[in-house]
Amino acid sequence: MHPAAGGAEKHLHRIFSKIVEMGHQVVLFTTMFPGAKDREIVDGIQVVRKGGDLTFQLTVAMNLKKLDREFNFDVVVEDLNKLPVFAHWFVRKPLLVQMHHLWRKSIFSETVFPIAFGVWFFERIIPFFYRTQPFVVVSPSTKKELAEIGVDECRISVIYNGSEMPPAAAQYDKCADSRESNENAQMPYFIWLSRVHRYKGIWTALEAFEIFSKDHPEVQLKIVGDGPLLKKLPAWLKVRGLDGKVEMTGFVPAARKYELLSSSLALLQTSYKEGWGLTVMEAAQLRKTTIASDVPGLRDSVRDGETGILFPSGDAAACAKAMERVYADGELRANLGVAAKRYAESFSWDKSACETLELLQRTVEERVRK
Repeated sequence: MHPAAGGAEKHLHRIFSKIVEMGHQVVLFTTMFPGAKDREIVDGIQVVRKGGDLTFQLTVAMNLKKLDREFNFDVVVEDLNKLPVFAHWFVRKPLLVQMHHLWRKSIFSETVFPIAFGVWFFERIIPFFYRTQPFVVVSPSTKKELAEIGVDECRISVIYNGSEMPPAAAQYDKCADSRESNENAQMPYFIWLSRVHRYKGIWTALEAFEIFSKDHPEVQLKIVGDGPLLKKLPAWLKVRGLDGKVEMTGFVPAARKYELLSSSLALLQTSYKEGWGLTVMEAAQLRKTTIASDVPGLRDSVRDGETGILFPSGDAAACAKAMERVYADGELRANLGVAAKRYAESFSWDKSACETLELLQRTVEERVRK
């Protein structure tokens, strides 16, 4: 429910709400935001909010033991996103560390040096302060990155994100190929769907579209999402003469998001770093292919040449070339979309939740044996 929530938060919510449905109690300790309640139950999860984003490490240190006394946890899951909170220092309970992705050097493209250095530094020390704890990640790429910084591979489990056709999208799952949806659109368009941050590669997408648009003035780009960089885009587009060709929708409700996806040519996913790529799966459920950066996470959710096309990260010219291929070849576009849907349907949130619960149970049992 946090206004800055993204894929990592959606993953946590989908997994643990299903674990609640299996009969278990789940408590989420997280940060406050304007208008939020200190405590409430969301889809069966007891949510406890306290403090702000920048001081959350301190908030955990001051409150986790109190929460353990209140709820008597069997196991603690630390959702390690940007900064570790060292939960095992404050409660002597079995701990599972959940990670979506590592930032590594990409954090320096997202924020100012002192903050970026802090995130980079804390990632480097993870192996030294989590010497025995098991980890769970959402892609083989993240497992490889964790191993590269020194975490034992035998302690890292991969449990994929799920992918299911949500009710809000079902009514748009009616075209057998990508051509039909675009023939019904007033103007064909590519879609970029994300929070508008630097690390999401928004400038790469815009520069690629600028190159592509020179030969295809009839095609539009829709930027769907909100974020800190959104207000900077109009001036850039005006200078480039693209202000009439790029539409910025801002945040849209789920139904509108799926409507826009269903009528698009393809999804552009230009991030410098992803844990998996939930938007790739959302597009795939509607038979839409993705043109994506060849980076950890996205090279797992997109099978190059089979379900989508990968291009070197940050290479706007290569991205534009991939856009040209997808736009010019309707048969290729349709085949990639069908394969993408087939791939997406191989993942399930129920399966992911069951695998997570099994891992939590093993974490408790191994701690008891020790």
